Amino acid sequence: MDDRPRNLRAMLAEAKDTSELMVDLAYAAVYFGDPDMAEEVDELEERMSDLVHDMRAVCVLAARSPRDAEGMSSVLQVVSAIERMANDAVDIARIVTHRLGIPRQLVADLSDAEEVSHRVLVSDGSHMAHRPLAGLELTVQAGMRVMAVRRGRQWITDVDGDTVLVPGDVLFLHGSPDGITRLRELAAAPVWEPPRPDDVQALTDLDRAVDVLVEMKN
Repeated sequence: MDDRPRNLRAMLAEAKDTSELMVDLAYAAVYFGDPDMAEEVDELEERMSDLVHDMRAVCVLAARSPRDAEGMSSVLQVVSAIERMANDAVDIARIVTHRLGIPRQLVADLSDAEEVSHRVLVSDGSHMAHRPLAGLELTVQAGMRVMAVRRGRQWITDVDGDTVLVPGDVLFLHGSPDGITRLRELAAAPVWEPPRPDDVQALTDLDRAVDVLVEMKN
């Protein structure tokens, strides 16, 4: 969205949604080994930086008395917490963009998370093209819900049932990994194969790390 909301409440809501989207995309970038998805996180960081700057400016200008300053101090703590969450998402995404590498066994076992994020391009002539989200019933058809839509350089985070998809839209969804195949069929996207471990050898320390990471994701 090019026009950022001007009031603090709306900016906080947008920042919250954006930070949550960044975290989901960062995990998905690692899971899919997808540098394009990791780069989406970097793009969202720029948007988040602008939001954080604007929110802090509003808080400073609104503090006209000691009582106001006390209230704004609490808001600034929330802003800082949201910013840290976004920064952590960027750090996770850099595992992919900087090619730091991650054990294949761990990546495969991330599918044990109850929900995963996915990114899909709407193709011209697909079942999704030129249709409103409400008519697609993606939660029923694929068990996934749309978190955001990127249309060129524009981000749509306040998606609802009236949002009409057009060819070229990039959807960011969250839901059951079992629905990814059906989702990609509806978008006329290429067949996708989930990551597989290179071998089935038991890796005790790695298994413990996987359990912790999956628990954090859930």
